Amino acid sequence: MALKRKKKAEKQNKKPEKAKRAKRNDGRIGRVGRELLLAFNECDYRILIMVGILTAFGLMMVYSAGYYTTSDPFASIKKQGLFAVTGFVLLCFAACYDYHKYATWYKAVVGLSILLLVLVLLIGSSANGSQRWISLGPVSITPSEFSKLFVIIFSSCYLAIDPNRIKGKGLIPLFAVMGVHGALIIMQPNLSSAIVVLTLMAAIMFVAGLAWRWVLGACGLALGVGLMFVTVLRDTYWYTRISSFSDPFEDMQGSGYQVCQSLIALGNGGIKGLGLGNSTTKNLYLPEPQNDFILAVIGEELGYIGFIVLMLAYIVLFFMLIRTAMRAKDRLGCYLATGVAVMLALHVAINVAVVTSSMPPTGITLPFVSYGGSSMWIFMYSIGVALNVSRGQKQNRKA
Repeated sequence: MALKRKKKAEKQNKKPEKAKRAKRNDGRIGRVGRELLLAFNECDYRILIMVGILTAFGLMMVYSAGYYTTSDPFASIKKQGLFAVTGFVLLCFAACYDYHKYATWYKAVVGLSILLLVLVLLIGSSANGSQRWISLGPVSITPSEFSKLFVIIFSSCYLAIDPNRIKGKGLIPLFAVMGVHGALIIMQPNLSSAIVVLTLMAAIMFVAGLAWRWVLGACGLALGVGLMFVTVLRDTYWYTRISSFSDPFEDMQGSGYQVCQSLIALGNGGIKGLGLGNSTTKNLYLPEPQNDFILAVIGEELGYIGFIVLMLAYIVLFFMLIRTAMRAKDRLGCYLATGVAVMLALHVAINVAVVTSSMPPTGITLPFVSYGGSSMWIFMYSIGVALNVSRGQKQNRKA
């Protein structure tokens, strides 16, 4: 009897503890929910709506483009849906996380970026002559995608902490970071991502007040590098990639195959398109149609009308981000939002140029639409950063 009474007393003592613990957990969940509601109420929710529309459209097109290429017709959309959900979690975190805190660990960010780029050269996975991915079990990450966000954070914080760093010796760390990132990404090789990373840093530096002589010097250097690829590096991987786009039909079954199929798809679509799901080019003619060349499938199924509507959506989102940068409360917010806007514009412009054979094929994705986890996560987090910058701007405009 004494033993039973003892056990009963222990159970009664445990009940209040469990109740207190449950109450604490409910309080934490409640605080998180309130913080999310507060963040979305204060930020420019129109950016969030536009991103939601683009993501939903992307899921639809990933399913349409990818269901024929695998034994499981739902494999692509299942993975992309998971990427979108986890990406939205990252967006929520970035929208709630005070962007001023990036200034306390921006140096660690650039160090992590360089570490990942070194690791991909040492232990990365190779495909189609490139070594750009690190496999983590069932998931592969692309370090060069993460580097785009990391250099935005580093450049913005570095220049916002001391605006005088944009001139004189203050430029040395920025040029050093640009050089190291450019070299490591080119070694993969991945020239297009290297160009994007360097352009992002240059854009933030320009907004921060970079002198025109540096801008003109950079343009001259880029022109010199381009001439080197055309004249010095003949019969190399680089020359083949750069020259194949000028006349892809000259080697239709070789280096120009993917671009040729893309042009054929766009031509098949015409003005109105063949209808959603009715693309023929995606049926094993166009390799991996749900990835970098998904825009070709969009053009074939939805026609030039769908193509143009999608571009208008990106343009609207771009100007929303630019407006956020212009209305930012401080330099750091302005630089961060500018970097996100420029990254979006570069990805869209380069992807369109590749699909229409206006520049050499690259691995640049179409934001929120192309299949891929790294790209989705980085763009979702970046939009979250922009939303965080926009917090409080509505109240300021009313005042």
